Amino acid sequence: MNILVVDDESVIREGLARILEGDSFTVDAAKNGHAAIELLQQKQFELIITDLKMPGMSGFEVLNAVKILQPDTPVIMITGFATVETAVEAMKNGTVDYIVKPFTPEQILE
Repeated sequence: MNILVVDDESVIREGLARILEGDSFTVDAAKNGHAAIELLQQKQFELIITDLKMPGMSGFEVLNAVKILQPDTPVIMITGFATVETAVEAMKNGTVDYIVKPFTPEQILE
């Protein structure tokens, strides 16, 4: 399974890649939404994990791009700034899950 991880924090990108690759997933990582869109145009992914708050392009903007470029690909939103409002908005806009940082490897693999 090919997974795209989008997060502006390198420690989060690298940590998620380690967790997922340790469970036999193939992982591409993007440091921002613009890099993610470039990857989405080049390669098919079975899952996207994106941070909500990033400079330049938010996770919601990444989600909208995924809906256009790879509409059948599920998106999981992660955030360190969780609110009920953003969780509801994320789910209404089509994310399959909303995970609050810090998270455990088990939460990601679920």
